[in-house]
Amino acid sequence: MKDTNRTGDIHKDEPAEYHELNFPKIISVKPIDIPVINVSNQNPDFVFELEDNSLLHLEFQTTWKKADLLRFAQYDIALYQKERRRINTVVMYSGKYESAESELDMGSNKYKVQQIFMIKYDGIKRYEEIKEKIEKEEELTDKDLMDLVFLPLMRNEKSEEEVTKDVFELAIKIPDEDKKEAVIGSLLGFSDNYVRDEYINELKEVIRMTKIGTSLFEEGVEEGEKELTIKILNKRFGRRLTEEIKDRIREADKKTIDYIGDNLLEITIEELKGILK
Repeated sequence: MKDTNRTGDIHKDEPAEYHELNFPKIISVKPIDIPVINVSNQNPDFVFELEDNSLLHLEFQTTWKKADLLRFAQYDIALYQKERRRINTVVMYSGKYESAESELDMGSNKYKVQQIFMIKYDGIKRYEEIKEKIEKEEELTDKDLMDLVFLPLMRNEKSEEEVTKDVFELAIKIPDEDKKEAVIGSLLGFSDNYVRDEYINELKEVIRMTKIGTSLFEEGVEEGEKELTIKILNKRFGRRLTEEIKDRIREADKKTIDYIGDNLLEITIEELKGILK
């Protein structure tokens, strides 16, 4: 099993033209610990490095407010100051929205994002199509895998959390272990942006049924628990989980490891850094 960030792997070989985008291919996931003054302690959802050396800043939104555009703009300015590269910012809206403001007019300065409205995509239909392929043990395409990950944000009759649970349960049945792990790992990374806290325990029960979950939640020797903790956090946070943080986890006492283990799906990267100081 590859010990890599699956959130990046599932995108790496797929052109960034998915869902009407027309960017060069994604080649890696970038670390996104960016110091930004006077905004919340949240970082951008995802930053990818593209084949032409530009960056793709991807945000997931289940709500909309104009202040979000200012937050994205501040992130991009800080990111540009750090990287000095062209930044393509894309906001993906869940199936609740058909439109939203895309431009922030600050007078001589204007900031604009590209938008994807997932309401255009029939999540119910795609779920049934992919489910049928899995039941028939047909090979899933890259598009199928991507759609599985984004299904909770498409047009559905259920909530994002309910669809996320359905997708986890469906992903467990994927015959190909690498593809199964890729989908589950990406869902762990992406769903962190739209799953409410009260649904976390329900998702934990589903994840327990996977090989990832079995390793994650089963008891083991202390050092083994630390490495498994690092592995699942790596799937959630990717390169935000720096080598320094990993080393701090390895040096942490059992009480700290137990706390992290009990909150693996809720803890933020900022909280993780705080308890490991």
